[in-house]
Amino acid sequence: MSKLKFYFFITAFLTGISLHSTVFSQEIYPRRESQTEKDDYEKMKLDFTFSAQAFEKIIDPQTYIVGPGDVFLINISDEPDLVFPSQVTPEGKLVIQTIGTYQVAGKTLEQVQQLALQEGEKKYKLKKIFANLTELRRLRVHVVGEIESPGIYVAYPVDRVSMLLEYAGAFTDWADQRRIEIKHVDGSIDTLNFYNYQKLGRLDQNIFVQNGDVIYVPRIETSGSTVILEGFVNQPGVHPITPGETLNGFISRVKGFNRGYDPTQVQVVRQTTDGQEINTVVDLMNPTSDDSQTAFQLQNGDKIFIPSRTNKVYVHGAVNLPGGYAYMAGYRAKDYVGLAGGTMEMGNINKIKVVHRRDNSAEYGPDVIVECGDMIFVPKPLRRNFIEYLQIVTSIATLFLAYRAAQR
Repeated sequence: MSKLKFYFFITAFLTGISLHSTVFSQEIYPRRESQTEKDDYEKMKLDFTFSAQAFEKIIDPQTYIVGPGDVFLINISDEPDLVFPSQVTPEGKLVIQTIGTYQVAGKTLEQVQQLALQEGEKKYKLKKIFANLTELRRLRVHVVGEIESPGIYVAYPVDRVSMLLEYAGAFTDWADQRRIEIKHVDGSIDTLNFYNYQKLGRLDQNIFVQNGDVIYVPRIETSGSTVILEGFVNQPGVHPITPGETLNGFISRVKGFNRGYDPTQVQVVRQTTDGQEINTVVDLMNPTSDDSQTAFQLQNGDKIFIPSRTNKVYVHGAVNLPGGYAYMAGYRAKDYVGLAGGTMEMGNINKIKVVHRRDNSAEYGPDVIVECGDMIFVPKPLRRNFIEYLQIVTSIATLFLAYRAAQR
């Protein structure tokens, strides 16, 4: 009986030592896995792949803000290493197995990595915990206003405003690209001049999107002013302009440039208060010679004509069929007016103006020899207004005489 008690005591003592050793090892070192568990870990590591995402540069841990949906790869240093993925929950929490659950939404990536390292050292005295960002969360961004396909779009934290605008289609003709507003969930608003990004490459005017952003493309403030765009352009017709808008900015805004256009011979026809038409040739490719060329400000009623680089002669003004016509060597100004359907009523063929492309010089008269690329303008005489008034007076007088005759 005494031997039985002795054996029982020895067994209980050894069992206690074993339990204490197990508890101690769990506090100091990660639990050793069985071969089956090791195989499961290896399979999980093989199955875990980085999602294919496009980045314009490496993510800065000091500026990247962690949020729900971000995926981390947790690495507990050991031999072999323990590696497992963990996704930030919708509540903004990161679960690290055997260590704990931590609120990480709104923290920078660097702060989350430091948190994992510090908390891991509390649990495992001789081990280190690494939290590496492997997959970015997806965001919901609203795109509204003067855009072809407004709506809600999915984006990533590394996407810029331009990406969302591309998803939503092209700008409408009324879109004001210089005052695009980015409304954030915290109530702050960023106003971007998107034209400066497209033409000057300014990334500060094309910021990264945030979750819940509302991208608003406002309507241009026209004040009733319009211009007419003609020639070798994508969108001919009547277009509204903003106060102080320049020729170059307007053509870029409405995407008027067409492949094969001639930027050195842009014609702007402006009517003065006394009815005269003034033609100005603007060279958009030579801003160094005269800064006013690219800063040419449009006015209400301007007619803009953009020629092509093809072998054509352009006829405008008081003709029936204005436009470009094939260059014919030896043709005179009056010949091209004939190709354009002749002059309109009261069109003054004797004061035809021919602007030569070679040096922007001008000649007048129907017998001027036209060269390739020249511009022909047929003016409207001032007496047209007088004749129109005379016709109105004649009509009123006729009605009055008819009335008097009826009273007799």
